[in-house]
Amino acid sequence: MGTLAAIALCGVISAGQANTGGKESVRIYVFATTPAGGTTPDQGSVVTPAAVRQMREAIRHEAGLSVVDDRTQADVVVEITGFEQQEGEGGFGGIKVTPLVTTTVRLHVTSGNHATDLKGTGPGTGSRAAKDAADRLLKWIVRNHLDRSPGPEATA
Repeated sequence: MGTLAAIALCGVISAGQANTGGKESVRIYVFATTPAGGTTPDQGSVVTPAAVRQMREAIRHEAGLSVVDDRTQADVVVEITGFEQQEGEGGFGGIKVTPLVTTTVRLHVTSGNHATDLKGTGPGTGSRAAKDAADRLLKWIVRNHLDRSPGPEATA
């Protein structure tokens, strides 16, 4: 029975390392843009604390990415520049049982001298749009070789 438990424990430990391929996770700092002094953005694009929380949760669920609370510790800085919900037309027979909403999250991502604007969209509330944006963020990190591999000090 003890051998079976040891094998199961080894499987759990190795599965946790398999997600990142032995690489250290990329540290990401997420924050929202605040509107400039006298300007007031339209109500559809206001970035709420809930939008920031949804984006952080979506990034936490991506393998190889971790969220940090200090900007100086981050490898990648994600600025949420817009959060919009657009009501759609439709329904069955012209009747809407639930609101048909498409949510869009707009991001400005920087890492060193790399920078880009990304957009995530999804039906319903912001969690699906945040997941789409997190997927696109991960692809951007991999495409620009910003993923962290263990340095020479990690192998010694």
